Amino acid sequence: MKTLFEQDDEHNEDICPTCNQKIRKLNPHHMSKASWNTLRLLCECNLNNPNQWVRIEAGRGMQTNNGQWIKAPYRAGAHATYLKWYGLVEVREHRSALYRITNKGIEFLKGIRSVPKTIWCRGGKVVQESTERVTVQQIRGIILTKEYWDKYANVQVHHPHK
Repeated sequence: MKTLFEQDDEHNEDICPTCNQKIRKLNPHHMSKASWNTLRLLCECNLNNPNQWVRIEAGRGMQTNNGQWIKAPYRAGAHATYLKWYGLVEVREHRSALYRITNKGIEFLKGIRSVPKTIWCRGGKVVQESTERVTVQQIRGIILTKEYWDKYANVQVHHPHK
């Protein structure tokens, strides 16, 4: 039995001529209500101390430096990573699970900054972004539904292998 990574990908047969690796599609990341909620909670954790790092742990929530835990959205750590790619939060160090909101993040929550509706990443870096921009007022109600996930394959893009 082959692992997921050993299985043939019938939807993408492009091979890099230099290294012979399969060139995978780039998956889109959308600003959503869950990402907004994660950003909002990070901001609330930082109200009294804007330079404070907030720990995000699966199954536990968010913990501020004073040790208080608050309930966080499902997959808040993943949403914090998306928010980092949008420039709305920063991470203390790789895999530390410590985040804090940036000035851009505060401006986004205040409604005076917009972000790309969709970004595509490779290796933890944004390689493409949509020209359409969204504000906090537009995304607070966006929930990625079954209909969205059913169409997900149609919004993946091929990107040159680097």
